[in-house]
Amino acid sequence: MHRCFTDAEAMRFWHHPVHTKRIETDRAVRRCIDCTPSYYRFWAVADAKTDCCLGMVTYHHGHIRNKRVEIGYIIDPAHHRKGIATEAVSAMLDFCFGELGLHRVQAFTHPDNTASRKLVEKLGFRHEGLLRDNLRVGDEWRDDVLYALLETDRRRSQA
Repeated sequence: MHRCFTDAEAMRFWHHPVHTKRIETDRAVRRCIDCTPSYYRFWAVADAKTDCCLGMVTYHHGHIRNKRVEIGYIIDPAHHRKGIATEAVSAMLDFCFGELGLHRVQAFTHPDNTASRKLVEKLGFRHEGLLRDNLRVGDEWRDDVLYALLETDRRRSQA
């Protein structure tokens, strides 16, 4: 994960600034491990042949009683455009809708993150709107584009 978190290209649309020290990544990973699974869970995305970490997928801001979570994902830029994120996010969605019994999964993307927007659209998410100054990264406010996928939409698209 440290390779992703220190890579400016990988982090340009992420929710926190680029890490400059290994301790920052260690703390971020520890926070992921220590979270309550009903609120937050992450999975490392690894190469099947080498078991090398290529990134991660996560759900967070879990509202299990309301059957809703937000998702995120980050993949090392050296492994972009290989279908890795699509496969990993799709598997996580199977877990969210199947194991957790969720009704709604939300994805917030940066307006300029065309690859991420295409990914969620390919997986059946629908564009719901622009949220101005929705996220603060360092000292900068950023807009987000909200996408959502309902369990009923996913079921229909898989049929």
